[in-house]
Amino acid sequence: MSSMSVTRDAKGDSGLIALEITEITYMEFERSLYRIVIHTKDEVFYTVGTLKYWVTTLKSSGYKFVLADRNTLINVTNITQLDKTFHVAYFGENRKGIEQKCFLSEKGYKEVVKEVRIAQPNITFIELPLW
Repeated sequence: MSSMSVTRDAKGDSGLIALEITEITYMEFERSLYRIVIHTKDEVFYTVGTLKYWVTTLKSSGYKFVLADRNTLINVTNITQLDKTFHVAYFGENRKGIEQKCFLSEKGYKEVVKEVRIAQPNITFIELPLW
């Protein structure tokens, strides 16, 4: 599996397109839409299912995804920086120059750090200085 079927709109009116899994930065369940919103650096897509299903499927296919909190699934290989103080994962700037980020729960942060140390040992950790 190197791509997954997604839509560009929540209702699916735009039809299905194939999205490369390696482009995904994170996925989140949006309760008001009852859809999974898939974020890449530059675009947003939609799919159905549960995050538990997707984390199992993606991990079984060899991808490094971690449940970062109960509503967010994060692609560890696309993280460029981690904020130790505020538990934030950064994915770098998109084409518009906007830094994409995702907030993590405390437990999720620990899981992400564990995976990052294996997948990307040279990642930058940010923390506030101790005064």
